[in-house]
Amino acid sequence: MKKAFNGHQETDSPPTSLTGVEFYEKVNNIDHTFGKWKDKSSVTNIWKKNSIFSDLPYSSKLKVRHSITVMLVEKNVCDSLIGTLLNINGKMKDGLNARLDLIKMNIRGELTPIQGKHTYFLAAYYTMSKEEKK
Repeated sequence: MKKAFNGHQETDSPPTSLTGVEFYEKVNNIDHTFGKWKDKSSVTNIWKKNSIFSDLPYSSKLKVRHSITVMLVEKNVCDSLIGTLLNINGKMKDGLNARLDLIKMNIRGELTPIQGKHTYFLAAYYTMSKEEKK
């Protein structure tokens, strides 16, 4: 940001942070079009696109808006882990594509799916029995 530096020390106080509601009002009606801008001088808002996280009902109440990704990542990792361990349909990440990727990477040969009329998966070492799931 060489152009923004004029060689003098900055003595002004930092700008005040926006509250969650103020931030939401600024980004709520952003119309994002992909590609390069034709006329940059007509842009009055500093934001180019609206995050999908601002659609969450509690986003306007967050004091640190960028930390929301940590919460969502923790939730998604937990859901994936529990779904895989408990073999929950639609939630497990141990499907045909994942097993075929193991073959391509030449690892875990014991997990190669048996393909024929139907595709069978051999149990992975982390697969739990019904008693263990209970």
